[in-house]
Amino acid sequence: MQNQHLGRVPIESETRFRKQIDVAWTEFVNKGECRPGQVRDVIHDSWQRCRNRGVEFTQHYPPMFASGDQLDALKLENEELLLASRNTWQMLSDILSDSESFLTVAESNGVLLEVCGDPHLRDSLAGQRIAPGYDWSEGCTGTNAVGTAVALKQPVEVHSAEHFCESVKIWSCSAAPIIDVIDGDLLGVIDVSSLTHAFSAQSLALAMTAARQIEQTLHSRELARNVALVDWFAGSVGRWREDGVVLLDRKGRVVTANEKAKSLFTSEHIEAKLDKNYRLLQPENLGSVKDWEELLPSAIVPVAYEAYNRDGRSEGGILVIRPRLATVRPSLSAPQALSTSVFDTIVGQSPGILALKNRVLRLAASNAPVLIQGETGCGKDLFARAVHCAGSGEGAPFVVVNCGALTRELAVNELLGYEPGAFSGAAPQGHVGKFEEANGGTLFLDEVGELSAEVQVALLRVLQDGIVVRSGGGKARKVEVRIIAATNRRLSAAVAEGRFREDLYYRLKVMPLDILPLRERPGDIELLAVYFLKQIAETYAVEPRELDPQLLEALCQYPWPGNVRELRAVLENMLVMSDSKVLRYDALPADIASSLVGGSSVANPSLGERGKSSLNKPLPAAETLDGLECEAIRNELILHKGNRSKVARILGISRSTLYRKIKNYGLAGD
Repeated sequence: MQNQHLGRVPIESETRFRKQIDVAWTEFVNKGECRPGQVRDVIHDSWQRCRNRGVEFTQHYPPMFASGDQLDALKLENEELLLASRNTWQMLSDILSDSESFLTVAESNGVLLEVCGDPHLRDSLAGQRIAPGYDWSEGCTGTNAVGTAVALKQPVEVHSAEHFCESVKIWSCSAAPIIDVIDGDLLGVIDVSSLTHAFSAQSLALAMTAARQIEQTLHSRELARNVALVDWFAGSVGRWREDGVVLLDRKGRVVTANEKAKSLFTSEHIEAKLDKNYRLLQPENLGSVKDWEELLPSAIVPVAYEAYNRDGRSEGGILVIRPRLATVRPSLSAPQALSTSVFDTIVGQSPGILALKNRVLRLAASNAPVLIQGETGCGKDLFARAVHCAGSGEGAPFVVVNCGALTRELAVNELLGYEPGAFSGAAPQGHVGKFEEANGGTLFLDEVGELSAEVQVALLRVLQDGIVVRSGGGKARKVEVRIIAATNRRLSAAVAEGRFREDLYYRLKVMPLDILPLRERPGDIELLAVYFLKQIAETYAVEPRELDPQLLEALCQYPWPGNVRELRAVLENMLVMSDSKVLRYDALPADIASSLVGGSSVANPSLGERGKSSLNKPLPAAETLDGLECEAIRNELILHKGNRSKVARILGISRSTLYRKIKNYGLAGD
């Protein structure tokens, strides 16, 4: 990119020059204007901007913008700029040292990132606020080469008296912007400065040459980055054969698009947005489908964004789009719209659960990997099956793998299968792996965070190319499988700790689905309780039970650390242990009741003092003998549907002893 040269016009006398500028500056700060021709237009315009912004022209020094961790973060954000600048500095160091000059590198807003020069000189510069972290933008420090180059995106020279603020008039500075040659973005500024007596007429040319060299270095790295991005795209785009796809780079610029995407954009008369290097979206919004919905016309629906991450950084990704007619789904805003069998087992009408169901329908419209995250017992498996059924249909294979139960030695063989004789003890006929079993449907990897590093590598390979090679064989088998992974961990933390591969993490989380814990949707507890009681009654072939209002209040106030699974277990315990048609508060298991009373959540006034004391008595700890006995009795009662005579025989105690222990341990109400 060619820039206009804004260096000063050479003059015969430095003294005469300074006097002329001093007169113009005094007139300007006092009257708001100076006589035409006294200063260069670029300087006059900058002074005017400074005055309009209220910049103090007297003893004013640049403010500190960032230090410590903030400065480290700013440098990390501009890491490539700094690396390219250091290469340039190494070539210019001898020239600048001989001329008593120094070089500064600023980011795109004018904050200094690095100062290069003689170490003794750098130490003295820090006292003048010429050091990393200080803000040299025009709005903070007045007219100066760095700030004015940022404002104009053009090379600028500011010599001694031309500075707006008195405190920096001892310097002569020449700065050139560093421009992204692809889209014209300002990436930073390179500046060559010296004390006025050491000023060199070649400084501006030197700064401009350095800026061009840095630009070319950065451009070469950007091209190399896009080569890797396009290579990744070629291996990933097959998952979206039926959709429009747009490949974006790390700055949200279009790299390429398939024909379906082009036809969609053309039909909406926005085909120019698919021109190469057009910025379709700001980089900070990459990954936010909501932002794309606002960006694109209503006829084009963004379905997903599959990110490409390398070395912990986003390098771009694939935007997947469809015409709106292809994504019409039943509205989930009203209860009657939830009659579809896909959601029969996902009980709830709270806003949170309705939003999750709506997201399931959107996720089902694609075949991209889904990562379901949520606490233990919140129903991740139900949502996985719902995504599968709403997308592939109930007739397609749905293969479940409990990753936590796979041993490191057998996991790869279980997932990929093995050929006859692949290893000692292998089945003579070989073994079909889970990927092949799920071909044409869904492979549900439950507790995926438990996979070993070796298995993670094998899984990543299949995700990348859709090819399975059985252990002990060489034949490549193409599989069409949608991956749904679930975990009760935060995989991002596991990635940070080195326990989970980063590249696999980003492959799996193309479509994230975070399940709400039960405590965040208490409005659904009554619906869940009624649903479970009916289900449990059918299992035990007994009449359905009703919930006493006071018991329901208690259930709604308990925090349910075990989520929906714990709620069902508690209701099953109460139904088995009670003969009443109405389940009441005093039928609550003692540990639940104790927790509620201890936290002052719910008190049952009908129990009297005896009831309160028994509720305050916690269950014995599981590691004690009493605790083990309590748990054994509880389990047998549930297993044998409350048949106390049978439980007494199995445990080898009399019925009267069993009744006494049930009462002592609070396993049933009176």
